[in-house]
Amino acid sequence: MTVDTKKVVRVDGLARAITASLNATIGKADTGRALTRDDTKGEYTNIAEYWKAHRTGAVYGVQKPKWSATNSPACVKTRDNTGLVIEKSTNTTAGRDDYRALNAFQCMNVNATVGDDGKPHVTAIEGHDQHYDRHGRNGLVWIMTPPLYYSIRETSTSLEILISDSKWTGFSPMPGLLLPDGTERSCMLHAKYMAGLDANGKPTSWSGIQPSRDFGCQNDYIDRAAKLGKGYSGLTSADVAYIQIMLMMKYGTTNSDVLGGMFQHTKQATVTKGESNAHRVIVKTTDAAGFDIDNYVNVGTDGERNNTGNHSVAECRRIIGKTVIDAANTALDLDGDAITTINPTGNLKDYVSVMPYKTGATDRILGTDGIPHGELSIMHQPVKLQNIELFNGMYEGEQDTLIKAVKDSDTAGHCELWKTYDTTKANKTAITADYTHIGDFPAFTDKPSGQWLYGQDISIAAGIPLPVGTGASSATGLCDAFGCDPVKQPGIKMHRRFGGLGDGAPCGAFCSNLRNDPANRRWNNGGRQSGNKQHIASQLPSAARERASHGNLSRKSNQARDR
Repeated sequence: MTVDTKKVVRVDGLARAITASLNATIGKADTGRALTRDDTKGEYTNIAEYWKAHRTGAVYGVQKPKWSATNSPACVKTRDNTGLVIEKSTNTTAGRDDYRALNAFQCMNVNATVGDDGKPHVTAIEGHDQHYDRHGRNGLVWIMTPPLYYSIRETSTSLEILISDSKWTGFSPMPGLLLPDGTERSCMLHAKYMAGLDANGKPTSWSGIQPSRDFGCQNDYIDRAAKLGKGYSGLTSADVAYIQIMLMMKYGTTNSDVLGGMFQHTKQATVTKGESNAHRVIVKTTDAAGFDIDNYVNVGTDGERNNTGNHSVAECRRIIGKTVIDAANTALDLDGDAITTINPTGNLKDYVSVMPYKTGATDRILGTDGIPHGELSIMHQPVKLQNIELFNGMYEGEQDTLIKAVKDSDTAGHCELWKTYDTTKANKTAITADYTHIGDFPAFTDKPSGQWLYGQDISIAAGIPLPVGTGASSATGLCDAFGCDPVKQPGIKMHRRFGGLGDGAPCGAFCSNLRNDPANRRWNNGGRQSGNKQHIASQLPSAARERASHGNLSRKSNQARDR
């Protein structure tokens, strides 16, 4: 029999077409298709209905070939993701973005609170009301995304990640979507910015704030997030997994260098000519060339960034311009109050040191993804992905996971990943009965112990991507590294993500720094709020189930779908 291929329709494609048609028809009389704010309550009252009304059923895939097939970080876009293109934007150029109109990739700037029960309450939405404010006048700033569902398909040669805004058979709620009672959040909230601290010591997610090292360790996450209420925590593995999956989906790679990040910029210089009551610092012209406009710098008597003397003159000041003094000297023009610097005399001198960016550095980017300055090195500046500002030059730790670094022998060790599904039970010093062993990082031997190891592949355990294998590089495999010293320094460690401004090639979306104890603080360690504090383990797929082959992409009943 001859088959007319022009008339053949995939079953899953037909189901989505029917669903989209029904949604469009129902939407004409469905108030859920428009966001509704109750000004008396001061919040939007139909967030769950809004996202349900806009479901399309589209399934977006990305397939990561395994190391045995290729060592390239390039991935293959599959299903409804096939052929979609995105170009990163800058402050002056808007790149092409095929994802911006798609429901599964919506990422709205909002102000919101999180109740003690974990439920989000959206109080303002940029472009929808006059209440939205990114500077803290209307509370914390978040990125609101729709409820999503995921599935994993693994073969001997590849691992495919699928996401959808609808519940297909074999799909599970994305990490963080479930509340403690097993129901779903009306939406997902991801902090737009790294956290600073307000006047009361409460963590923020505001634009224009210096990220705080005092919200940069497990102890601080537990104590300071609690000041906001029981619904808050520090960064969770669910927030990180969303970032990693979106990077792969949109850019078809595991190499986050496609965007960039503040990972290779440690410029430091000494002041050559002191001045009183000035809004600048004068350095050698050759040194001035190494500083970028919009860089933030400390000025002080100590060259070590971790010491208070490093910012004894000025802290976290933005370079707003450069002024040539003479052939040998150039001034870095700074924002803020006037300062006084000294002429170098013997060992007495002032240092100018590049520091992590303040929050809001990506606010002017003309798109949901990109970097501020297209003319500067992409490794000198923060990035924005799904409207979330990332890679400011500080590590970000996870509150819901801890690392157990185990010495197996005098020449070998390994690191275990443990997770609590209720961060109200997160512990500062120990892995308790409230933690679940999720999986292990690849083993260390004595020779590379304490160094960075580059993973070849990823596995997905309880929704968390973990590296598999070693021997890759900054240009192959995952392109990011994990580092620890289980042989020489076993014990309980923090799980720090992304990277600091001076750690270079190992840093990025898949980087894991496993070296420090939960109380460790340092200038290049910061944090971020999370509104996905509590979610249960019982409804998340086990690693074994995720590796198994799932059934067809058939729809559940409307009752099950909308539960």
